[in-house]
Amino acid sequence: MELPRHWTVVSSDIVNSSAGGYPRQSDLATAVEQIIGGIEHRCPYPGSWIRRERGDGELILIPAGVPIAWVLAGFLPRLRQEILDHNRNKHPDHLLRLRVGIDCGDVSVDTAGVPRGGDAIVDAARLRDCGASREAAVAVPGAPVVAVVSDAVYRRVVPANALGMEPWMFRSVRAVVPDKTFRAHAWLHLPSQPPPAVSAALDGREVPQTDDRSATAPAGDPRDVARRARRAADTHRTYDARQQGDNLGQIAYGDHATMINHGPISGGGGSA
Repeated sequence: MELPRHWTVVSSDIVNSSAGGYPRQSDLATAVEQIIGGIEHRCPYPGSWIRRERGDGELILIPAGVPIAWVLAGFLPRLRQEILDHNRNKHPDHLLRLRVGIDCGDVSVDTAGVPRGGDAIVDAARLRDCGASREAAVAVPGAPVVAVVSDAVYRRVVPANALGMEPWMFRSVRAVVPDKTFRAHAWLHLPSQPPPAVSAALDGREVPQTDDRSATAPAGDPRDVARRARRAADTHRTYDARQQGDNLGQIAYGDHATMINHGPISGGGGSA
């Protein structure tokens, strides 16, 4: 067996892929395959990517020769733009959207180029499926791409402002997948717009809890995810940082945002 090597792992999943039957599922899966293939072909760094279909998404291994900063600042924005282009003339029921998890680490790949194991593969899939990712996808329905990146990926890129990545573009979250006993510190990122507030936020902007009956739903229960997403959406639409003690406010509509500057902007933290 080949020794593990370092890869950047991207795990993607099509939002609401099961609706519409096999014609819609096939169209969306084909579109994702073509879009990612085109981005790989235009990648400015050498090295072959490994891509494997996984249900209604893809597992992508990007070689170590491709800077992780480019994956965040190049791959994700291009993915967003390509999806927007694809969706331009589509019926609202047939829009393509992706949730993405990104991690990095050693992965074992056999001589045939098949990934055989590695914590980064597992963790990227968990980040993709965590509650923060699902809430954000509901809270910002116009976002073509919702990404959750591991703390390791964040720390290798954002503190150094590599390729223009800045802390305000990310929101610190607790990534949890209850049925997989997964819990990790991660970062929510929506290319080209500030990330929304979610209940799993770790930056002091958690969505407030209430005593409604649905609050008793078990962790991971769809009712609980929907309830939290509704609150995140409400917070994201009406958020004004003047009431939160910050200097930067945001009001988001679809997949664009209006920034309101109320004074000097703090450079610290990873929140929006």
